[in-house]
Amino acid sequence: MRRLDELCSPFSALSGAEIVEAEKVNSADLLALARGEIMAISVNSYCDPQVGRDNAQHLLGDELRYTGYDNVPDVHKWGHNTYEGLSSPEHEERYFADALPAIQSLRDYWSPYLSPIDRLRLELQEGWPAGANMEYLDRRPLFVGQARIFHEGNGAIPHQDFLPWELRNLRKSQQVDGVAQLTGQLTANMYLQTPQVGGELELWSIGYDYGAYDSLRAGPDSYGLHRDQIPGAAMVLKPRDGMLILFHATRVHAVRPSEGADRVAISTFIGVRSVDRPLTWWS
Repeated sequence: MRRLDELCSPFSALSGAEIVEAEKVNSADLLALARGEIMAISVNSYCDPQVGRDNAQHLLGDELRYTGYDNVPDVHKWGHNTYEGLSSPEHEERYFADALPAIQSLRDYWSPYLSPIDRLRLELQEGWPAGANMEYLDRRPLFVGQARIFHEGNGAIPHQDFLPWELRNLRKSQQVDGVAQLTGQLTANMYLQTPQVGGELELWSIGYDYGAYDSLRAGPDSYGLHRDQIPGAAMVLKPRDGMLILFHATRVHAVRPSEGADRVAISTFIGVRSVDRPLTWWS
């Protein structure tokens, strides 16, 4: 077992291959996840399933923020993300201008209930030894709470997410504020609507560094990897309406195609630096 202050490096193989089922996000499980001793944390009924399904329809009908991904047209989203939002000066201004209004809009959808994003933010603040806060770039807060929508027949190929990689490509620099100090990146998905068949989350215990990842891409402009060139997934999870799952974004993960219904989940990345520094969140 690792020491309390010893976190796993960004792409090293995870030492634990289990999922912890909990009633809420707590300190012990967060630290075990960050140390690589477990692969994932799940919480059933993190938000009321019916309220989640109702709000999924609100997100799908939002003409202002519901759009497709530029580089993955078969997948849709509600709200902005850093990969596209910081891709040009024009997009960047739009991203920052809408970051806080979009957070408030999501909160309004859930009123009078606590939104699952706000619940998670509170539990991260209370559960991590140094607390948690919003991620900032150029002294401006990043948006948190993007929804990803996989329509019937669509999924996500194996891939990894790491904000320093994104900013290296977008800003041609490896030193961007405190982002370069990230030692890990987690993902939290809150599932509002799930299909009865398909839509499973596949998790690998391994991650590749930037050079190896680039050489395994499914194509020059692809965000992900050739499935036949990597080992099989170590774990396959079947999300349910209202469930929360946290896992390592810097390890390979994928989403199997949905069948019969759209798969809608609100998500956030969680940045890890050290035990004595706050976690951060963004989308």
